[in-house]
Amino acid sequence: MLKRMLPTLRVFPGRSPTPSHTVYYSFSMDTPRPGKTRVTSVSLRAETLEAIRARAGKQGVSSYIEEAVQRQLQREAIDEYIEAAESDHGPVDPAEAAAKAERIRAHHAAHRGGSTPANAA
Repeated sequence: MLKRMLPTLRVFPGRSPTPSHTVYYSFSMDTPRPGKTRVTSVSLRAETLEAIRARAGKQGVSSYIEEAVQRQLQREAIDEYIEAAESDHGPVDPAEAAAKAERIRAHHAAHRGGSTPANAA
């Protein structure tokens, strides 16, 4: 049973997004998706649909597309969050971000016996 943790950013109308609005949810791809569904028609290139069908397997095309769209919506929400944060606080200093990423890598190395994942930051 495959489970995933997907970040979801909730932004409430009239409020700036803040980290307190970040929530996480998990679901099993072997169980039906929660919430109401509606049937719709989407036009895709034949090659795209063939690739989706090849990858979707038991999950099904609708579930595969639902998850892909949810990921895209999450990316857009994160982009909006970053834009709002930079508007309020200015852009992120690349040197400061690199220093924090190095501290995260060092933390992972210290707590995982020296094996640091390449994408630990």
